[in-house]
Amino acid sequence: MEANRRANAVMFGFDFQVNAAIVLMLENIKDIQSLRIESENEDIDIELCNGNHILAQAKSVEKSSSDFSHVREKLKNALKSLSEGCAKVSAEKLILITNSPNPLNEEASRSIFYGAAHRNFDTLPESSQKIITGFLSEIERPLNPEQFSIQVLPFETDNEAERYKVVLQVINDFIGDLKLSNSGLGKRLHRIWFEETFRNGSKKNTEIKLSKKSLIWPIIVIVTDVENTDQDFVDRFDTVQYDEVVHRYKETIDSCCEKMEFFTKILFDFNAYNNTGKPKEKSLNFVEDCWRNYASEFEGDGIDCDTVEALTKVVVYNVIRRRIEINKIKQGVSL
Repeated sequence: MEANRRANAVMFGFDFQVNAAIVLMLENIKDIQSLRIESENEDIDIELCNGNHILAQAKSVEKSSSDFSHVREKLKNALKSLSEGCAKVSAEKLILITNSPNPLNEEASRSIFYGAAHRNFDTLPESSQKIITGFLSEIERPLNPEQFSIQVLPFETDNEAERYKVVLQVINDFIGDLKLSNSGLGKRLHRIWFEETFRNGSKKNTEIKLSKKSLIWPIIVIVTDVENTDQDFVDRFDTVQYDEVVHRYKETIDSCCEKMEFFTKILFDFNAYNNTGKPKEKSLNFVEDCWRNYASEFEGDGIDCDTVEALTKVVVYNVIRRRIEINKIKQGVSL
């Protein structure tokens, strides 16, 4: 029973860590170069475009609303680890991210950590600052408290709707900022980032990094999903053939962030395309005239020529039709 509890605690801790990484990623998305979970520096290591880092320690409590017995110990350990981390790299921010609404276990600061709180060291009550500086005094090379902050991410219970409520709100706010309208996009992104992208974070090879491109790619995949292709364009293909196109698209696109350059090339070529027909026919004319330029991306793996042609046309058409959304995404995240 005890071993079971420990295993559950480890799973809960990793679940929190990954979701904390998603939140920190989105809060800093414009400045991110790459993100790593379980790096040699910290639980969560965000490398910024300027070469500096945001280092975070993720400390969770299974019964966060009622159990404060170990929060100071977690704070002490986080300060020690963050001090060691910032000695290795140039850090801009040092964060303890926790799900505890009372991370210092004291009445004086309890009320200020309500909800999804962000508190810099200098905004904490004097008693809280003393607790932190007391722990720092025991560290040989302590971090600079002016760089330190405590962030609360509400995260508790086995009810997924409740546990992930704040994380999903952060994702949906991000989607709103990008001005994208795609039903259920927030939940789909959460699942992809958690189940696929961040699975790499559990590997112990500290060289594995997730680039901004690979983090944002799933959004572009969803926006250009061939299942959302205009029906009048779909009707140009045989039903069985189109079903095969959808199947092949899922295989070749979903996990291949290198296709970002491919999508960018299509849009560059489309903008340079000299269309002699009506403006509204430019997309269709471009697909018919230029699809062969991109067919090599889909050849191989036993795909017959007709399916390659259909797949190429559908993907190229979707990229063009969704070019405004793609540009919104790229500009919104500074990609």
